[in-house]
Amino acid sequence: MASREFPENVRFDTRTFDLASGTVWEFHASTDQTSQNVVDETIAALSAPDDFPPLGSAIVPGDRVAIAVDPNVPQIDAVLEGVLTALRDTAAEQIEIVVWDEATNETLDKIEKSAGGSLVTRHQCDMRQTLCYLAADVNADPIYLNRALVEADLVLPIIAVRPSEVADRRDLTGVFPSLSDSATRLRFFQKVQAGEANRTAMKSGNTIAQEVPWLLGVQLILAVTANSQGQAGEIRAGTTESLAQRISPQLGHPDPVPPPAALVIAALDGDQQQQTWENVVRAAKAAKEHAEPEGTIVIWSSLRQVPSGALLTMDDDPEGLPRTDRKAVEAIQDEPSQTLPRWDASEPMALTLQEILRQHRVLLHSELPGETVEPLGMGVIENAEQLSKLSQGFDTCAVLRAAQFASGQ
Repeated sequence: MASREFPENVRFDTRTFDLASGTVWEFHASTDQTSQNVVDETIAALSAPDDFPPLGSAIVPGDRVAIAVDPNVPQIDAVLEGVLTALRDTAAEQIEIVVWDEATNETLDKIEKSAGGSLVTRHQCDMRQTLCYLAADVNADPIYLNRALVEADLVLPIIAVRPSEVADRRDLTGVFPSLSDSATRLRFFQKVQAGEANRTAMKSGNTIAQEVPWLLGVQLILAVTANSQGQAGEIRAGTTESLAQRISPQLGHPDPVPPPAALVIAALDGDQQQQTWENVVRAAKAAKEHAEPEGTIVIWSSLRQVPSGALLTMDDDPEGLPRTDRKAVEAIQDEPSQTLPRWDASEPMALTLQEILRQHRVLLHSELPGETVEPLGMGVIENAEQLSKLSQGFDTCAVLRAAQFASGQ
């Protein structure tokens, strides 16, 4: 049998899809710019950050620098090359790169090739030896972060801009909860599911998302805004506050308040790092915000990642947590000194998808066979012709390009 060719990038252009709904509109991406030279623009951003001195002024001889990397950053290998070029012109003695655990193996390979000898590690939130204590929350539960971050003199996050992070008052640096320990991530996910993520969780009166970056001493962030093709558009450096002011909490649109649509198409424009279940969930969350009640959502991807874990058993749980999650949290509360619980990223993804599937019909275009997708409770769109035929049944259709960047973690 001949090997199957997979597309390396998704490019959903409404001009090439015959969408036949009565009214079709496309939401604007957060930027319509395209970086002409990612490496040079990254270096330029770090030499003149917003509300912060040039990178070299923040580093003294002997400093250890930890780079915290969101692997979904468009063209992350070129961005990282620019960051390392800028850092090697400073007095930094040691540079370590810590990558969110959702990085694909291919993306990790790209990052390692760009690292030029600097140590690269994928975060492991349930391995105690890779973590270091940071603080306790208001309930005296410990918060651990990746050891390299806590022990560094300067932490520089590289993040993909997601406007909802600002609107939802989440951690714009990306450090929390992505680079915390599994117990903390489980507790935080419980709060998100219960709508309590913005409640006071620290002795200072702040939320965890507000407090963790401050306790860690994060002062400077490099933020990359994707355009509608999923490519690097704008590259900026600055403080959390200055960058938050630049980020609009909503996607733009010619109308002041775009109406909900009966059909929402959310495309994962970009390379294979964007074609993950994490990003399918982000796109579905973004689409839900723009869909009519009981509206139909289509996720257009080239996903080839086989679902696993809780994604395969998305049955209803009246207590709002997968069974393994609930047991793990109860064990943490009863015996806080015990070994960290196993982290299965499929569990929060499954719960989020489960909630969306209760309210909407969700169809997926991917590189997976239908018999793999349909048991998850989703329908399948095989090709552009099927999408065109589907659109004929809806009066209104909205398109979200690079939808994975429209919703947070």
